[in-house]
Amino acid sequence: MIRRLLLVSAVGALAAAALPAWADVAPAPAAPAAATPDAATMAAARALMRATDIQAQMRAIGPRMGQAVTMQLQQSFADHQLPTELQSQIAGAMQDFVGSMDTMFTPQLIDQMAAIYARHFTAADLQHLSQMMQDPAMVRFRKVMPDTLAEMMPLIMTAMRPQQDAFQARIQKIVADWIQQHPEDQAKLRSPTAH
Repeated sequence: MIRRLLLVSAVGALAAAALPAWADVAPAPAAPAAATPDAATMAAARALMRATDIQAQMRAIGPRMGQAVTMQLQQSFADHQLPTELQSQIAGAMQDFVGSMDTMFTPQLIDQMAAIYARHFTAADLQHLSQMMQDPAMVRFRKVMPDTLAEMMPLIMTAMRPQQDAFQARIQKIVADWIQQHPEDQAKLRSPTAH
């Protein structure tokens, strides 16, 4: 459950961190992604990555993710209170996780992310997006985003819970049925009893 909460929180945080890049862009005609972006487009995509400063966004969002996880875990207890020692252990784990975020965003990862933008946008589009990131409204948006995301996350998680539970149960059944029909694949599971 905690892994699922962290994954949902991290995905939501990444999506929210990327949101400013799309906020005011008029939809362009759909074009196929470029297989290999040229040097100018890659340079513009790298500039956009610097302008969005995803590392700072994640550092700011991380503690709020911890709050959202704690709030969600509280729902597992009848009195909605985590035992103090459990809360302390979770807080320590979240602190370690947040502290490790900078190590996740290596120059290689940032470059891979930039390449994705470069395959889907022109150099001119990327330059325009970088300029938009400097707009005072966008600067304010990025500044308050961790707080607004923290307020939204419990709502999103609560809204998603019925679908998540049903989806997870469905996937578990599909895998269990597959293993039953294809027992040779049981050994390929990380945890052979996981189905």
